[in-house]
Amino acid sequence: MKKAFFIVTFLFAVCGAWAQDGDSVSKYGGPHFKFARTEHDFGEIPHKTKKVECRFEFTNDGEVPLVITRALTSCSCVKVDYDKKPVMPWQKGVIIVSYEVSKKESGVFYKVIEIYSNSVDKRNNLVIRGNAIEDK
Repeated sequence: MKKAFFIVTFLFAVCGAWAQDGDSVSKYGGPHFKFARTEHDFGEIPHKTKKVECRFEFTNDGEVPLVITRALTSCSCVKVDYDKKPVMPWQKGVIIVSYEVSKKESGVFYKVIEIYSNSVDKRNNLVIRGNAIEDK
């Protein structure tokens, strides 16, 4: 009996140490975005530029596949592209955001992109900003 108790205790200790390893087990009960960054500043851009784009890289640090269901933008000058396939646990994905500079008036811009998914957070916001300047 003591031997069985020792073996069970040993197994719980080993499994507990493994579960504390942040690279192999998630603290989330479902899928979860872990973005490298959630904002991008384009800085000053000539207004005559047709479009600029940036990439938001992320990892699904959850325990089940992550599926992006939709992306909403604050205006028609912002386009979002992403892979429609599920991102498996601990795999990487990318969301590409483009801004059509010449579609809007010159000046400072600040645009929010809402990413909806089956993530435990349900919605994540990405932000792009910059300043479209007139050429002299």
